[in-house]
Amino acid sequence: MANLLINLNTLRAFEATARRNSFTLAAQELCVTQAAVSHQVRQLEEVLGARLFERAHRRVTLTDAGTRVYGTISNAFRDIDSTLREVRAQGEAKTTLTVQVTPSFGSRWLARRLHLFWAEYPEIDLRIYHALPHEQYDVRRVDLAIKWGHKSWGTLHSEVLFECQLLPVCSPRYLRPEHPLHKPEDLLHYALLHEDSYEDWSAWFRAAEVSQSIPMRGPIIDDSNTLIEAALNLQGIALGRLPLIREQLQEGLLVSPFDLAIKCEGAYHLVYDEKVLTNEVFKKFRTFLIEQARAQAS
Repeated sequence: MANLLINLNTLRAFEATARRNSFTLAAQELCVTQAAVSHQVRQLEEVLGARLFERAHRRVTLTDAGTRVYGTISNAFRDIDSTLREVRAQGEAKTTLTVQVTPSFGSRWLARRLHLFWAEYPEIDLRIYHALPHEQYDVRRVDLAIKWGHKSWGTLHSEVLFECQLLPVCSPRYLRPEHPLHKPEDLLHYALLHEDSYEDWSAWFRAAEVSQSIPMRGPIIDDSNTLIEAALNLQGIALGRLPLIREQLQEGLLVSPFDLAIKCEGAYHLVYDEKVLTNEVFKKFRTFLIEQARAQAS
């Protein structure tokens, strides 16, 4: 038996009419005239040799034959739509990378370099969202995480992007002529800003070989981004992570009263599931991050 050759627009006209119970509403949905929809439905009835609708004033209802045809066609249209959406999503996934970053890394390091990546790869869409360092890596949601800490992320692969040193910094407008900073002990004339605890400043004074007892006081802030914002806004002197504040030092927004920097207990890591290693978009972004980190270090 030869296959019935029925125009797809005819099937769309029938499906819309059956779903809306109206030639007029179907025509509005399809952006055609009511007469065109009615004509296409009659053509389908002629081809099938069966009446598909009972026609009443301003309303139509499906016959038994029409109900059978409608069930098959509506399911077919749903399957087509679902398949097309899946294929489109797969195409988008090939040019999209979801990246999780800490707020300080995102705003003070990554955001200053994204234009360089997009200049080279304008076709790639990055979906970047912020998470605190202790938040879990969700492999279903994230392709790559840039996390602060030690190399301890279970079965996930990790590699050091860069380590950090802590350097005393503040706004140049915060320094007062009556209290010049000639030696580390002079810092006691100013407010010291602390990240998480007093330990970093205690370690810095030990490295500076300050023999006198230094009373630790001042606000403790649990976010390095907020810490630097406080320093920029004349709230005190902070120990900033050097890779994240280098540009602000170069721009003169921050100054360092002493050149002594101490090593951080931790580093920024690239963290990911090994299955993403075959993803070309991931490989391009990973290479970009590593090259930028090396360029900064040099």
